[in-house]
Amino acid sequence: MTCAFTTAGYPLLKYMKYLTEPMSPGRKGLSIIGKTTLLLLLITLSAGAFAQNSAPQNSLLFITSSPMGARVILDGNLLIEQTPLLLKTLSAGKHRLKISKEGFKEHTLKLNIAAGEIASLNIELERGYFSPSFTEEKNIVIHKTNEDTSERLFNIQEGTYSIRRKKNILEIEPQFPQQGLINALNLSIPITLSFSALLAVKDILYPKDQVLKFSPATISSFSVNIAMIGIDAILWLRRGKFKKTFSFTNEDLSSSESMAKTHYEEGENMLASGTLNEALHFYSLVINNYRETIYVPLSLYKIAKIHYIMGRYSLAALEFQLIIDRYPLAELYDKAQKDLAGVFVRQELYEPGIEQLDEMVLFDPLFSREGIDYYRCEIFERWLQKEKKVLYRLIECLNEMVQLYADSKKIALYRYKLAYYLNIEGNKKSALAQLNLIENLNGNEEVNEEVKQKIKELLESIRGES
Repeated sequence: MTCAFTTAGYPLLKYMKYLTEPMSPGRKGLSIIGKTTLLLLLITLSAGAFAQNSAPQNSLLFITSSPMGARVILDGNLLIEQTPLLLKTLSAGKHRLKISKEGFKEHTLKLNIAAGEIASLNIELERGYFSPSFTEEKNIVIHKTNEDTSERLFNIQEGTYSIRRKKNILEIEPQFPQQGLINALNLSIPITLSFSALLAVKDILYPKDQVLKFSPATISSFSVNIAMIGIDAILWLRRGKFKKTFSFTNEDLSSSESMAKTHYEEGENMLASGTLNEALHFYSLVINNYRETIYVPLSLYKIAKIHYIMGRYSLAALEFQLIIDRYPLAELYDKAQKDLAGVFVRQELYEPGIEQLDEMVLFDPLFSREGIDYYRCEIFERWLQKEKKVLYRLIECLNEMVQLYADSKKIALYRYKLAYYLNIEGNKKSALAQLNLIENLNGNEEVNEEVKQKIKELLESIRGES
């Protein structure tokens, strides 16, 4: 996974503490069971680490469509989820995708994705029909069905239509695509039949010395007529099926995507002005009335943020989780994961908050691995104020920071914090070693004066105690 952050040895450290619990007085070392278990664990973890390193790395793919709710066929397999969705276990290589939705043209594409790549697809589906509105008509008749046109948008299949006005009512009738061929056959069949009949009469009146009563020309002429009549009959059957299966839909003009965008922008304006309840109203309009537009997850995210600001953490957590599970847009997924982690921290659920950070895929350029790793350490710092036993985990977190980001502009801050907590743990020697590694402190613009002063004070305190 691209979002892995712990070192290979960290999982082992979690199990070591359970296998090295103090034994009863008078006994030393690990028990036989403990030694055997530890050995098996080492073998298992080593094998797992080797398998993980040698196995091909999965890729991630965000798939979004407009409108949402489209079916996805991946390499011939229909997926249960509909768009938007996130494929987390996509193997590297070539893949074939089909995106389809009723009333829209099927979209097919091929992609070649590299191992460990995180990609995003945004598909604009083309309508399989055209959508006229008849604002100047009170009523229209479509395929012998009377329809009220007030504030309505009609979704009509692509094709040929005859339009005429009868008694001040506009009538629209679909034309069978092969109607021209039917008309041509209806015109030509009587003529060819007449010609064939003349040939037959001639053969009867002027018989020739031949095996068959009718000449080859007469037989061929009748064969052509029979074929034409057969084709005409088939076309008439198809025409009847076309008329029977023809359908159209209509929708309220106010339910279009443009209206969803309007309500969303009104919510944005209310949010910018600080009127949170009014913003909630407009965002809720989008969610309730425009369920297949991309503005639904965008509005849901803003609603969750507002609930977070209002202190309604449980509700915000449910909404962030809904975005993650049901609306995993590429531009929202990482934000929702981090915000959900923040909700857990607010509720003093520190372990779930840390685990939530591990679910981030870091596709959003707003976030960096370094920033998220440091945020994890900050969560441990808050947790430490409640439970002292997490000190060793905080030190592990900071130790990873100084190892992974030794070239970072913020390395002085990381080393200071590691030294600070090492000193609290009582490991003054290691704390002093970290402080001595801080170089060019005065020229480091990423460390403010307050932190610089704390570094100096900690250094003087440790040296004074030594």
